[in-house]
Amino acid sequence: MKPNAERSPSPAGTIDLSFVVIGYNEAGTLKACLDSVRNADLDGLSWELIYVDGGSIDTSMDIAREAGVDRLLGGETRRRAAENRNLGLEAATGRLVQFLDGDMALFPDWPRAAAEFLYGHEDVAAVCGNLEESSPGILFEALQIDWMPREGAIRHCGGAAMYFRAALQEAGGFPTDVAYGEEPLLCWRLRNAHDRKIYQMNRGMAHHNLGFRGLRDYWRRNVRCGQTYAEIASRCWRTPDPLWKRECIMNAAWAFAMLGGVLALVVGNAWVRIAVMTAAGFVLVRKFVQTRLKGHSARVALVYALHTYFSKLSIAWGELRWFSRQIRRKVTGQ
Repeated sequence: MKPNAERSPSPAGTIDLSFVVIGYNEAGTLKACLDSVRNADLDGLSWELIYVDGGSIDTSMDIAREAGVDRLLGGETRRRAAENRNLGLEAATGRLVQFLDGDMALFPDWPRAAAEFLYGHEDVAAVCGNLEESSPGILFEALQIDWMPREGAIRHCGGAAMYFRAALQEAGGFPTDVAYGEEPLLCWRLRNAHDRKIYQMNRGMAHHNLGFRGLRDYWRRNVRCGQTYAEIASRCWRTPDPLWKRECIMNAAWAFAMLGGVLALVVGNAWVRIAVMTAAGFVLVRKFVQTRLKGHSARVALVYALHTYFSKLSIAWGELRWFSRQIRRKVTGQ
């Protein structure tokens, strides 16, 4: 759809598609996000644009107001992402709802393709596409590899996806009793309690801006990822579909193995050190070769191999922090 083009009429007051953008201190990226919705190919679709602010202390609310969103919600207090999405869901009137974070920008052809897919697959509750990292640099090229392009049914999607509004409402919206990981837990409920599918289309959905300012941001993101793995896995641990149980165990196993290897390098004899270095080299070279065979450059493949295993330490630390906090709460009753 071209900027400033008129929207398609809404028969009998119905809306085809509600865009719900959530943000917290997104002044640097929010305008591009909202503009990407208005500039999308939406001819023939009736739609609305809702922005929900999570208590920003920057100019995010002013930017949304100037952009002329249909509904401007929140801003009065700090809220988690799940609460913001649910607030947007309550205000949405579309049969479909596209959620988007304020640090993303839609591909122009995504909304129409996703809407047509959902209208043709009523057994699917949500559909997502591929994310492309917009931050420049080799680290971000490597991190994007984890956002694997694929086509088919998946276990869960992230913060950007298009849903049938009725399916979301039937599932009770995004769970607010978890610190993070509300989207995977919602998808788990949709698949297991409501017999609905989650699908990924192998086409571009949105640009994403990780915006790391250094190693500290990278470490904190991975720690939060570990906490999320642990919390969601604990909810699903003893079910027929134990989401992230295996990932939790493998992250911890790799972290212990790496720490054990460091200890062996410090206190072991020459043969032990050679064995440890050989094993580490084999693991890294194997991941490097696998990544190269997927078409990535040698530099990106090397960074991705290092990231894959270095991140296990911070992820496992996040898992440990979460489980230790739960044990402490049980002991102290707090």
